[in-house]
Amino acid sequence: MTKISSARHDERGKLTGGKAGDQTGKEVSEQNFYVHSKGWYIIRPRSDIHAAKIAERMRAACNNPFIGYDQNQRLGITKVGINTKVATECDCSSLVRQCVREACGVDPGNFTTANEKGMLLATKLFDDAGAYRSGVAIYPGDILVTKSKGHTVICTEGPNRPNAVEYYPKCSGNYTSIVDALMSVGEMNITKTHRTEIAAANGIRNYTGTAAENTKLLKLLKNGKLVKP
Repeated sequence: MTKISSARHDERGKLTGGKAGDQTGKEVSEQNFYVHSKGWYIIRPRSDIHAAKIAERMRAACNNPFIGYDQNQRLGITKVGINTKVATECDCSSLVRQCVREACGVDPGNFTTANEKGMLLATKLFDDAGAYRSGVAIYPGDILVTKSKGHTVICTEGPNRPNAVEYYPKCSGNYTSIVDALMSVGEMNITKTHRTEIAAANGIRNYTGTAAENTKLLKLLKNGKLVKP
């Protein structure tokens, strides 16, 4: 069964004015998947690793009684984090933001459900998987946001992601050598044979190791867009 989790409302079923922390165990919680009346857009992590971590961070938030709901105090979670031991507040979008920050190491910015889709896609860590339709699979780590301003959730339980594309971590160093740059992001196999496989996965056929080929690979790696073979 597919499960989705989110920050929902305060202990009185209201959007503002409640006590800090989760007073009922339901302010931030998991539900069976449902189709929102405004419809869902699906924002899908490109990386299996990021997807798993995003789902894990949301589950941790659901299980932390110190995290409650209040739109007027929505940025509290961004100051203390999901593992907080101090009572704090969030709303649906600020909690999704914090899950992404902690899972991916990138802050997508202070979005609301009105501009969430665009701001998440701008990080280059996600793909636009389109609008939800009956029968479409939702995978753990997928972020759903309503088609117009409303609500956002994270899938925390569902079918395994099928053949997801995995990307190398973004290279932040000032490297000019593709070999050095690959090693800096944890790739230990830097033989030409493996670099040929990397090149093929990124659209470079018959790789020979020319400067132009390596420059293309290096640019992709520095932008976080280099696909793993």
